[in-house]
Amino acid sequence: MTGAKRKPPPWLDTSLPHNDRPRTQLCPRCRQPILRALVGHVAALDVRADPQPLDTRQELAARLQGRSTYCLRVHPHLPPRLIHRGPEHIRAGHCRHLVVADHHCTRKPAPAKPCAAPEPDRLF
Repeated sequence: MTGAKRKPPPWLDTSLPHNDRPRTQLCPRCRQPILRALVGHVAALDVRADPQPLDTRQELAARLQGRSTYCLRVHPHLPPRLIHRGPEHIRAGHCRHLVVADHHCTRKPAPAKPCAAPEPDRLF
């Protein structure tokens, strides 16, 4: 048996997150580093967050832009986790963890092509 690591099959997408432990990836649009994880207990959301920690003013600016914020809990004996910062969490006061926000792409998407009106479906 060789020591080379085999590639996973193409049908197995290993880029998707499976839990709330953030993994670093590159944004497919702007190629900036992001943290990606599932956040939430019941209906987890696939979150892409900027890895730069925010202070209180930066968090407020991000929230006013409509971006969600998350706690990046880093513990020496446990794996890191992303936790949603809901109103209760924010109201509780200063967070001991790092605060990060949703990723904001710096690159604009390609303009949409104008399409002609579709023809009605006809049986005859």
